[in-house]
Amino acid sequence: MRVRYIKLIRMNKIKLIHIVVLLFILPLVSIGQNQGECYNTVALCPVGKRLGFTKNMQSFSGAFEMGDTSIVTIVVYKGMEYRISICSPSHSHLDGQFQFKISEKVTTGMWKEETTYEEEEYYDEDGYEQIRKVPTVTKKRVFVSKDVVRYDNADDGMSPEFIFQSNKTRKLKIKVYVPDEAGGEMSSGLSGSNYACIGLLVEHQPGIVTGFNR
Repeated sequence: MRVRYIKLIRMNKIKLIHIVVLLFILPLVSIGQNQGECYNTVALCPVGKRLGFTKNMQSFSGAFEMGDTSIVTIVVYKGMEYRISICSPSHSHLDGQFQFKISEKVTTGMWKEETTYEEEEYYDEDGYEQIRKVPTVTKKRVFVSKDVVRYDNADDGMSPEFIFQSNKTRKLKIKVYVPDEAGGEMSSGLSGSNYACIGLLVEHQPGIVTGFNR
C-alpha cells in the first residue's frame, strides 16, 4: 500500500507540472494562432495601383485586441510620394473608424539664459565692509526634441488613407488606434479574446517635380 501511495503522489506531481506548462503554453499558442490567421492581411487592403503607387516593404499586418494602440516607424525619402492606408478585412464594418496619426520627432534649437551669482565686497555709507551678490547672465544654446503631429485623420473625417509627398528624407511614426467593439464576436483563438486582423499599407511612387526643365 505504501508503494502505491508513493506512486500516486508522483503521478499527481506529474499532472500538476503538465497543467502548469499548459497554462504558459496556451496563451502563446493563442497569440501565434491569431497572428497566423492575420498573416499578410495588408495584401487584402485596397491598393492605389491605378494612381501609380507600388507596395512598399514597410507595410505591416497583425492581430490586435479591440481598443489597442500600436506605433510603427517608417522612413520616407525626399522627392517620393506616399500613400498610407489602413483596413481590416476581418472587421470591415470598422472601416472609417480607425484613427491614425503621423508624427515626426523634430529637434529645435533655443537660447537658454542661466544666471549665476558672485560675491563682491563693498563699503556702505558708514564705511562698513559689506558683501553683496552680483548676478551674471549667460546664454547657452540648447536643443530640444519633441513629437510634432504631421497628420491626424480625425481632422480629416476619419479618412482611411493619406497621400503626401516629402520634401526631405525623414523618419515618421504612425500611431494606430483600434476602436473598441463592445459585445463583438469572439475570436477563434484559444484565448477567446476579441481581436481584429489589421493591415497598414504603405505605398510609394516618384513624386511630382516642380519647376521648369530643359
